[in-house]
Amino acid sequence: MIKIRNIIVPTDFSILSFSAFDYARDLAEKFGAKIHLIYVLEKTPPFLAMRSLDVTEEEIMKSMEEEALNQLNDAAKKLREDSDIEIIEVCRKGIDYEEIVNYSKEVENGLIVIATHGRTGILHTLLGSVAEKVIRYAKCPVLVITPENTIDN
Repeated sequence: MIKIRNIIVPTDFSILSFSAFDYARDLAEKFGAKIHLIYVLEKTPPFLAMRSLDVTEEEIMKSMEEEALNQLNDAAKKLREDSDIEIIEVCRKGIDYEEIVNYSKEVENGLIVIATHGRTGILHTLLGSVAEKVIRYAKCPVLVITPENTIDN
């Protein structure tokens, strides 16, 4: 029997990433699992922000982290809506897919529920896909959600 105790839901706070929330919530309720809502912050701030605002890298990173934590809290509230599931908010710094995969190794009986644009062709080649890399490197099951209203480019 499958034991799912932890559901990892990566988000970039986009409407697309929120499309995975319903699936994660339903699975968490069915299996009595916790949801780990994870956001990955870039290691270095955008260069233009440092130049245009004349602030230090540390100040920008602190501001970006505070904003990310606020958005993570808001996203957790949205996910928790009409449910009493336990949600753990996780903010990491690094390369998105690597941090998601690394975090999945830290939790037992995990499942990753991740949304993707579902792009193909040249656009996919140019942009790459966090979901594809997570699928490739994760050692736990991955459920990929492709929203119905996306356009295949």
